[in-house]
Amino acid sequence: MKLIIGNRCFSPKLLTSFLTVVFLSLFISLGFWQLDRAEYKRNLYADFKNRQSAPVLNIDQDNSKNLIKNELIWRHVNANGKFLEQYQILLDNQVHDTKAGYFVYTPFQIEQNNKVVLVNRGWVLANADRTVTPNYVFSNGVVSIRGVIKETPKTGLLLKELPPEKISLNTYRVQRVDIDELSEVTNLELLPFILRLEPESDHGYTRKWLLPGSGENKHNGYAFQWFAFAVSLLVIYLLLNVKKIDE
Repeated sequence: MKLIIGNRCFSPKLLTSFLTVVFLSLFISLGFWQLDRAEYKRNLYADFKNRQSAPVLNIDQDNSKNLIKNELIWRHVNANGKFLEQYQILLDNQVHDTKAGYFVYTPFQIEQNNKVVLVNRGWVLANADRTVTPNYVFSNGVVSIRGVIKETPKTGLLLKELPPEKISLNTYRVQRVDIDELSEVTNLELLPFILRLEPESDHGYTRKWLLPGSGENKHNGYAFQWFAFAVSLLVIYLLLNVKKIDE
């Protein structure tokens, strides 16, 4: 193909044109895909903000017996009940202020409906001796707590599946929080989510929770990069294939 405009000639090779079209289409597609991801994250964050600002739920009331997970995630809740402190679950490899420790999870039996939810009570320092358990806070009877309903925490890649490790009469150390696995270990029917104890609520440990951001800026940045690649490719293609005709 040859196209002459004034004193310049556009004469690309077929293979060069084919590869340019392929990669140009790929870069543009990836850019729009990142824009879609940004929109998805934006909507997800808006839903998170709406749930955070919604009125506090009392999940121990009779009308809250049917606790539906998808409707509760990120909602602030109050609950009356008692900690089943014969079970303490330590989530390993949690770092706070550069110090290694655990998140302490304790089953909590809701007073009115007897359902049991696993409560993240915060962070404690791990002893250098891995057989030594932390100094626990005991609540002694029925208490009121406030927290946020969350999904079980996601962990990184585990080299191998490790079962809960029993390190004392009432303490299990785990590498991940698996509701089904912990239900079997404790012989309790745990609800399919966790309650993360608020910093102002009693009966917990160190709690400096970080709230998530929308994450849309990251995807917008990636989209800009892909579109920039597309423009750069097009410019390079034209520069290499447009030549001046000698008089």
